Amino acid sequence: MKVTGRSVASLAWAAACLLLLSTSVWAQSDTAQISGFVKDPTGSVVPNATVTVTNEATGSERKTQTNETGYYVIPNLPPGSYTVTVEATGFKKFVRTQNRLEPNLPRTVDVSLEVGAVTETVEVTASVAAVQSDTATVGRLVESTQIQNMMLNGRNPIWLALLKAGVRSGSSLASFSFGLTTAGLSINGGRSQDFVMNFDGAVAVRTRANGTSIGVADVDTVQEMQILTANYNAEYGRSAAGQIRLVTKSGTREFHGSLYEYFRNRELNANTWALNRAGSPKPAHKYNQFGYIFSGPVYIPDKWNTDRNKLFFLWSQEWVKFRQESTSIITVPSLAMRRGDFSELLGPNPFFTGTRVVYDPDTNLPFPNNIIPASRLSRNGLGFLRSYPEPTPGFLQGRNNFIQTRPNPQNQRKDTISIDFIPKASHTFRLRHQNYSYTAVDAFRGGTDRAVTDWNRPNKTASLNYIWTVSPTTVNELLVTASVDRVFIGVYRPGERYARSKYGIDYPYIFPERKEIYDKIPTVDIANFATVDGGPYPSQSTGPIYVFSNNLTKIYGNHTFKWGVSYERSGQNDFDQINVSGVPGGTNNQNGRFVFTDARAGAPSTRLAVANAAMGLFDTYAEIGQRAFTPYRANMFEWFVQDSWKVTPKFRLELGVRHTYMTPYYFSLWGNIAVFDPKRYDTARAAVQDPATGYILSGDRYNGIVIPGKKWPDAAKGRVALADDRSFDRLFSGGPNYWGERQWLNFQPRVGIAYAITSRNAVRAGFGRFMARPGVSDNIFLGGNPPLQPMVSIANGQADNPAGGKPSYFPLFFMTTDPVFKIPGAYTWNLTYEREVGFDTLVSVAYVGRVGLHMERERNLNALPVGTLQKPENKGINTNVLRPYKGFAIIALGENAARSEYNGLQLEVNRRFTRGLSYGLSYTYSKSMDNCSGRRCRIVNPWNDRNMWGPSDFDTRHIAVINFIYQLPLLRGHKGLLEKTLGGWQITGVAQFQTGAPFTVVTSDDFAGIGAVGEAQAWEMRGDPKLPRGERKFSMGAADQNFWFRTKLPDGSAMFTAPAAGTFSATQTRNLLNHPGFQNWNVAIFKDFGVTETHKFQFRAEFFNFPNHPNWGDADTNPRSGTFGKVTSKGGERQIQLALRYNF
Repeated sequence: MKVTGRSVASLAWAAACLLLLSTSVWAQSDTAQISGFVKDPTGSVVPNATVTVTNEATGSERKTQTNETGYYVIPNLPPGSYTVTVEATGFKKFVRTQNRLEPNLPRTVDVSLEVGAVTETVEVTASVAAVQSDTATVGRLVESTQIQNMMLNGRNPIWLALLKAGVRSGSSLASFSFGLTTAGLSINGGRSQDFVMNFDGAVAVRTRANGTSIGVADVDTVQEMQILTANYNAEYGRSAAGQIRLVTKSGTREFHGSLYEYFRNRELNANTWALNRAGSPKPAHKYNQFGYIFSGPVYIPDKWNTDRNKLFFLWSQEWVKFRQESTSIITVPSLAMRRGDFSELLGPNPFFTGTRVVYDPDTNLPFPNNIIPASRLSRNGLGFLRSYPEPTPGFLQGRNNFIQTRPNPQNQRKDTISIDFIPKASHTFRLRHQNYSYTAVDAFRGGTDRAVTDWNRPNKTASLNYIWTVSPTTVNELLVTASVDRVFIGVYRPGERYARSKYGIDYPYIFPERKEIYDKIPTVDIANFATVDGGPYPSQSTGPIYVFSNNLTKIYGNHTFKWGVSYERSGQNDFDQINVSGVPGGTNNQNGRFVFTDARAGAPSTRLAVANAAMGLFDTYAEIGQRAFTPYRANMFEWFVQDSWKVTPKFRLELGVRHTYMTPYYFSLWGNIAVFDPKRYDTARAAVQDPATGYILSGDRYNGIVIPGKKWPDAAKGRVALADDRSFDRLFSGGPNYWGERQWLNFQPRVGIAYAITSRNAVRAGFGRFMARPGVSDNIFLGGNPPLQPMVSIANGQADNPAGGKPSYFPLFFMTTDPVFKIPGAYTWNLTYEREVGFDTLVSVAYVGRVGLHMERERNLNALPVGTLQKPENKGINTNVLRPYKGFAIIALGENAARSEYNGLQLEVNRRFTRGLSYGLSYTYSKSMDNCSGRRCRIVNPWNDRNMWGPSDFDTRHIAVINFIYQLPLLRGHKGLLEKTLGGWQITGVAQFQTGAPFTVVTSDDFAGIGAVGEAQAWEMRGDPKLPRGERKFSMGAADQNFWFRTKLPDGSAMFTAPAAGTFSATQTRNLLNHPGFQNWNVAIFKDFGVTETHKFQFRAEFFNFPNHPNWGDADTNPRSGTFGKVTSKGGERQIQLALRYNF
């Protein structure tokens, strides 16, 4: 998105308007509050007492007074540790230290004053374990001690969310992951794309919705991580399934820093089970993660900020260097074949099971000795063969005759800056910025190294937060954030292996203009050989998200009111939308794609695909023209009102409402999106197709296609291939330039109660409606639809001049969206009981329920009626000829129509780190049901989705996670060398137990005869295939009788059978079986070696899957496989990481 002076001025004006309106946005800036009652020894309230809270790290203060009920509130405090001081005439001064404030969660500090002089002081330390009775929010804090000391395989803090009950991932905490990911998290039955992650209030999930994040937080900069899973207040939006909020550390009045390196290599890791079984060595693996962090005050001695309490900074950098290798084994043409000599195929040969004769396509007689005369060879055809790597000398001959091992380097860099400025106690400015860069080079593409992918992901997030304490009872907070996700995917250029001229390929392009790389190889598909894949790159995409928000907090008596608005402007600039690749004979390669088969239907052939290639006789050639560049834009405007009412000292009532108005992303600045509208499809203009091939012979190819808007905007000229072609004006809708009816009545009520039965017991409950901001689906590319992406396909032509063949118009593969834009959302409710049980330990038990509505999924609009293909009169007719909308193949409709249900029992036991020990247990017993589990899920029966209702793909019945940090008492109190070496060690660990994900026995067969493409259909289940736990055994292959589930009935007949022809499975069988679960044990030991009192070296040794316990892989669910019903693989080898840190 280009930022101009005019756009900056407009945004500044919008921000000013927000301030003038004195409204509060979904700022979600991760602040918190302290509140409580002040009483005398008799229990009577003390009004007008002065309450001061002091940030123990920065020294900043906020003051207020108790009201007539003795109640006080100090809102909008940055997370951290605070000292609460209470002063009142006739009473001793009360000081309570180490009151830990968590992001987004209030804390109660009730005070009982003692009679005496104000010059006398009563000082206490806050309890580590404090029952939460000030909010109904279901959440958890991962504190700094855990973040710094817990082992993370790749040091990505997102994985710490798994410490919270109700949070699920299909991967374990031993999974190696350092890059851009949201860990596939599901929170309380929500989809992985339905939660939002924030870095200091800035959105950190992509607008391009495919499960990756915008940047990765540097673990050493994270102060706290807040996981809000249910019933958060009305000030929090954009998410229907939880919030994960990371807060960056601030500088303090003292200088602090670290210098560190974490490393691992092949020698430290255990070998994989599969390689051990094969007797193969461990794969190459070299990983280095290193960096530094430095923070402190900014001051001029004896001149400015001498108390070091006004300006603070934090600066950090971190790098990752990861080196591994990949091996490719493929089949390539022999050296003789590259000369047109196929004589080696006349007898027994290693390429085919029998003799293969090459025929002259002109005479249908064999070529003498299977050698094609040089005069009959195609220079481009031979170039295609030369573009394959040469067979590996001394390796296999024939099939799998090429082996190569190549590096797959990956690099990562993070820069983080944090600035806090407190010019006065009433004004606080906080600036956070993170720069993230990831680069990688794939080892292979399609098994060859000819056009390998070169990745570059520069991401940025930034936030500016201004908190103005207008008065002790009024606080205004402004938050401005920016997040930019950028993806550049190129072709690795060193050696120019990608260059077509290097192999003598020079056929003329059909679209010679606007090639991104003119001299790039085409994609070459030769039957029985590997594919030389030129690929769709280079390409790029950018997803900017800008948010302006302001909130106002006002305290009236025992009410804390908060209200506000937010405005989000976001988009997606896509230069990689190519839907025409799904068309039969289509391509995603701008430089063309050739397909060679043995038969070459309808044209002369050598009867051998590789020989056809040598002569340049292709089956199909496809080429695309100027690449579609689609700049999507969307707006979101929200407001909320929230009242947190302290009804009594024990009872809090929270009431709020949020309203969301958002536009769908399917609006393009250049008007270049195309959709299919059944209402505009005219049967009188329907395409006429060849019954045998499905080719379009006549009629309107674009019947039913709509371009939203009235005409091409001026900005489209030169940017959209069709913008100067007036023949496409007829496709414009004549209405607004976006697609999707806007929804206005999106009110989201929030209700919560918290009741302190005693100081050690509390009950909380809540109910609310929540809505998510859907992104641009990674599977619905409206900008790449025909006719916006020019493409031509030629059948049965000659490679030296592809354009000389006859153009063939295949049925269009089309993607579209529902014209009714329903916002995905959910209703959630919870009931929680929490108790402090002693030993600084809190125990909570919660029931959480959730119903998800209007979730994204796909449906084929152009499916055939059930049983169509089985009818005798349709035998031999191309499937696409029979479809309802002529001239189209699949019409994939993205619709917000899926629903889900979740019910969970969640148990948590937590002790924060104190006196050398912390521990936690989270256990979830739950059930999640839905009728589609992801936005790419396409319902099998487009006419009826009843049989889709079943356990979610991510339904996991039992999850338990145990964590601890323990300072070993060994040699504690001793002195000397023995204590310095053997004393002071700490150990931390995480144990994880999880039952397996569900699955369905399906195949890609179109039993129902609906012309399905990509929708696997279920088999009938004739009994109960579940084996008792003791009978489930690991299998070493097809020969043994060890099964994970039954595949036969007691009488020996098949447990699973194909549905009757022309029908779907008659019973609901979706996700009734489960794969094996897993368990994992991670352990780390570490010790600080003191240099001085404040300077220390730390050594760490981290063991992921410490006992090297193998976890079984998934069961084979293919009923036609020899290992059907068996588990034949294991994973989870131990990995060891060592680290050395210097801390001060």
